[in-house]
Formats: sequence, structure tokens, C-alpha cells
Amino acid sequence: MCGRYTLHPNKKALAEAIALAIPESYEPDYNIGPGQETLAIAKRNPETTVAALMHWGLRTPQNFHVNARLEAADSTPRFRESWETHRCLLPANGFYEWYQDGITKQPYYIYPEDSKLTFFAGLWMPAAFDGAPASCVILTTSADDSIKQIHERMPVMLPLEAHADWLAGTLTKRDTLSLAAKVTLAKHTVSRRVNSVQNKDSKLIEASSPLTDDQMMLF
Repeated sequence: MCGRYTLHPNKKALAEAIALAIPESYEPDYNIGPGQETLAIAKRNPETTVAALMHWGLRTPQNFHVNARLEAADSTPRFRESWETHRCLLPANGFYEWYQDGITKQPYYIYPEDSKLTFFAGLWMPAAFDGAPASCVILTTSADDSIKQIHERMPVMLPLEAHADWLAGTLTKRDTLSLAAKVTLAKHTVSRRVNSVQNKDSKLIEASSPLTDDQMMLF
């Protein structure tokens, strides 16, 4: 799954990286959580691609969905239409995942090995009423060998050569997974301060062992 992630370039650097205008209200964030507004790239129409702030998560009478399984995205009723016509990309620097040993939960920061911006494959849903933001979810797949000991799922990340076809809705599930496999990841443990979405500072992504975790130290 993907329940927290980072996107922290400043506005100018991010605009240059994605070659799109960035909304004025965008702010770098080292701890983006469900329910927040986050930056997504989507087609406004077949000729126009935009970067817009969307609400991360889709609320239904039964649940609040922040992720959708790639394996079933084209057949699940709540996501089928978005799979066909409303795909998006969510730029990110990395994401957090928690390893659980039955007693404690150790957070990890997971990021592209080349330290460049990555892009999560997502689906978006139009706003329910005028003036409200659109909603989006992040697609997930089975974790690769570098991640599966931490968690069984991970976000689908697409390299640059896949972006146009993904947004156009022409990339199949099989090709999506094949292209996503090109993204290699690195990881390290981080402070448990990331557990609180109220913490937003850059220290959250610094490597930290349980013995040096600033929440664990007595002195």
C-alpha cells in the first residue's frame, strides 16, 4: 500500500521538472497523508495536461480509499470508469512504509535509487460539486524483492517514457507492470516522528536506527 509520501521540491524546481505550471497554493511536504490535497498530473482534455491539487482519497459509504489495486482497477465498479478515462500521475520523492514484527512498527523511507523524482500511477475522480477539488487514489501492486520484507504492497511507479501513454489511457496493466519494474529503489529506517502527520520537516527522511531514534532516546 501507500499511506504516506513526500514531495518536497520548491515550486520553481518542481515546475521545471514536470514542465507544467504549479498551483500557487502548492507547498513542499515531507509527510503527505490521506485526506490532504496533493499534486496530481492529469489530462484536462485530450490536448491539455495540467498539474492540479487533488484530494487524496475517495470516500464511499463503506470506506475511505486512498489506494486501489492495479490488478483489479479495470474491473472494480468504483474505479472502472477512472481506469478508462481518468488516469493521473502523482509526483513524489519517495514514500514511507512500516515494518511490523508483531510488537513494534518501524518506519522506512523508500525512494528511487537515483534520488530523482518518481511518479505514482493513480486514478482520479471528478469533484462532487463546483468548487471542490477532484479526488485521487494511488495504484498499488505486489512489492518487489527490495521491499517485500517490509510490506507486501507498494505504489506503482512509472518512468518518464510511460507517462504519455499512461495519461492517454492506452497503457495496459501488463505493460504498466513491465515499465514499473524499471524503477529501482533504495530504503532506510527513519524516525518514528513520521507517525504523526503533523510533523512535516526534512529531518523525517534522514536515516535513523531504533537506537538513535529521537523518540526512543532517554537522554
